[in-house]
Amino acid sequence: MTALDNAAAGGVHLARTTPMDARDELKQIVVRKSLLTRPEGYTLASGQWSPYYFDLKLTTLSDPRALRLASEVLLARIDALGTSVDAVGGLTSGADPLIIATSLLALERGRTIPGFFVRATQKAHGREQAIEGSVTAGMSVVILDDVITKGTSVIKAIEPVERVGARVVGVVVLVDREEGGVARLAELGHAVDAIFTHSELIAGGAVARETA
Repeated sequence: MTALDNAAAGGVHLARTTPMDARDELKQIVVRKSLLTRPEGYTLASGQWSPYYFDLKLTTLSDPRALRLASEVLLARIDALGTSVDAVGGLTSGADPLIIATSLLALERGRTIPGFFVRATQKAHGREQAIEGSVTAGMSVVILDDVITKGTSVIKAIEPVERVGARVVGVVVLVDREEGGVARLAELGHAVDAIFTHSELIAGGAVARETA
């Protein structure tokens, strides 16, 4: 039983894992829980059809241990950027659990990295804002997301951040579906660091077949 298993069973403090160990275990969970297939396939957010679908919320919302592992890997990748980071955020709702978990892990390790999320549609009431949380001019932020396909969700997160004068210093996603999103972001001047690729996960083991 791992330290994370012990924590789940007894409520004890989660021991720190190495980023590589966390990535390996997270990969197993993603393949087992979030990589789905069915005969009729799926229509993706991009409008394209695919025989596979990554439902990462089955990992990041339904499995607290997996979310902890994801935050370990994400924070390590953020640190690897080698620059100061004032906040992490992304487009609601795929990024939401990743933002909160990464921010909390940073706090546990003695650092303050606040979170924010970007609404898909700007509020029409109250403060009428597109960004929830504090993002101001001059801040350096990292955009997180669970899956990148064509890059549309990441771009929707970046645009309002840049409009307020903040600087996006990195983009980190859990899964790159390898359908042009990374190249599209590169054309806009944003390098995407993907923890996993579609090819790696498909080759990594059995795929869970969705049932009715």
